[in-house]
Amino acid sequence: MFAAEVSPASPVADYRDQVALLCQKFTRATGWTVRFVAGSHEAETEGPHRRGASRLDALGRIELLLPARIDHDTKRRAQSATGLLVEMIEQLAASWQDRNQRGGNLKRLVEVGRTLTASSDGPEAVPVLLRAAVELTCTQSASFHLLDRDLRTLVLRGQAKADSETNIDDSLERQLHAAPVDLRALVEGPSIVENWTGLNDDHCNWLPTETACAVCVPVIGSDGPLGTLWVSTTKLGIVGTEQVDLLQAVATQLAALLDRVAVRDEQAIRERVLSELQELSECNSGEQLGILPPGTGFDAVGRCRSMYEVGGDLCELVPLSEGRTLVAVGDACGHSVQAAFVMTAVRSAMSAVLDDRETDSISPTEVVARINRALCRVTMGHQFMSCLVGVIDSRRMNFVYSNAGHPVPILVRSGECRSLESHGMPLGILSDAEYTSGEVALRGQDVLVLFSDGVLETMNERRELFRPEGVIATIENGTAGEPIDGMMDRIWDASEEHGDGTIEDDKTLLLLRMEQRPVARPHHQGRSDHSRRQAAAVTDAQFSL
Repeated sequence: MFAAEVSPASPVADYRDQVALLCQKFTRATGWTVRFVAGSHEAETEGPHRRGASRLDALGRIELLLPARIDHDTKRRAQSATGLLVEMIEQLAASWQDRNQRGGNLKRLVEVGRTLTASSDGPEAVPVLLRAAVELTCTQSASFHLLDRDLRTLVLRGQAKADSETNIDDSLERQLHAAPVDLRALVEGPSIVENWTGLNDDHCNWLPTETACAVCVPVIGSDGPLGTLWVSTTKLGIVGTEQVDLLQAVATQLAALLDRVAVRDEQAIRERVLSELQELSECNSGEQLGILPPGTGFDAVGRCRSMYEVGGDLCELVPLSEGRTLVAVGDACGHSVQAAFVMTAVRSAMSAVLDDRETDSISPTEVVARINRALCRVTMGHQFMSCLVGVIDSRRMNFVYSNAGHPVPILVRSGECRSLESHGMPLGILSDAEYTSGEVALRGQDVLVLFSDGVLETMNERRELFRPEGVIATIENGTAGEPIDGMMDRIWDASEEHGDGTIEDDKTLLLLRMEQRPVARPHHQGRSDHSRRQAAAVTDAQFSL
């Protein structure tokens, strides 16, 4: 019949009532007295049901009561009919056992699911599932073998035994190519091993001693195989389809647990990386316009946007001395951390160059050349950066610059735009690359427009780029004397509206407007028209460089 701990008291009582009712109906129908004598539910029996004694295991027994004076044929017929009654009751018992066993298994799985839901999805949750596997399959031991990231090695990550506490042994490993049962289970599904034909000691030497039968089922997660789940027993013939199904249900819960752990760990890593990237963006940004000291001689507005948490665009203004300010705008190759690394290397090299020299005499050409050599030492050949470095001298009213493969700036004067020339290759490609410089004479209210290619390469649905022509057209459509922050907003918005809404690169825009300087009155008011025309010609020549 049933082991006492398998069936709760209420179902046992219901079963006994049904058996007693059948005995009463049999007595009324045949005239032969048959009664059911309840047994002790705490007793436990094993083996097949016995007829003959009409004993129904620990639940009770059926007794046939006949008068002493009864002929032999009648007695034989009564015993035969009672035997049929016993068979029917045993079939009822088997059905009742299966129903209660399935209900008990389902209840146990639900309890395990609730336990896992309430747990923290830590290592302690794996033994809970392994103990459930032992209980549900009525085996002696269960173990989980995790497949490592390279899909080559199985590592024991948990073990539960029916007669001992759970043990964890992280040192037990098996190569997947030398574990045919595990490999077959991962490829074909559950595998039952009842004899070890074709298997050597190394294939199953990790199983408990005296193992007679074992079952291996795959543990498959949302992204593929995670490992194998084993149960083993010292008895043959007790593992069937139902036990395999239950073990697969446990394997499904184990896979769900591992998926949740993986998602939780990935989320923790993502949050940590995001936090570090935010800190990096705040403390090591290449978008430091800063506060310009008095006497700089120009106003500046800028806007930078990275495609990801950190980017590779460089945009800085560094005061050198009174009236002299270094301007640097750059764009590192790639995106996110890779680009930020290159940009940071350039910033560090530029800071070292400025600290190493008297800033009164330093030239953009020297700055660019030294940054290039430093970048070549610390980066690979494919990690380069376009960069424009210039010095605005508000006393001499000029802009000296060296361009290392960066989009050329635009000079705006009296509503007209002119592009400045380019000079050399990007930084970080050739350590002995040579760079030259250019010089532009400035006037009051002149505007220098500098940008990264993220502004120019915005693409519309027709795959047309915004290009420098888009910047120039936007500037020329403005009003004379408009504030530079308004001009910057119009250029930025025009670039954004030109695109299809997707962000494909870091974007930087910097505008510098020279202050209006007072015009010195000449010593001789009656200067000739010829002299004034000569002065105008000189000024135009300086502008057209």
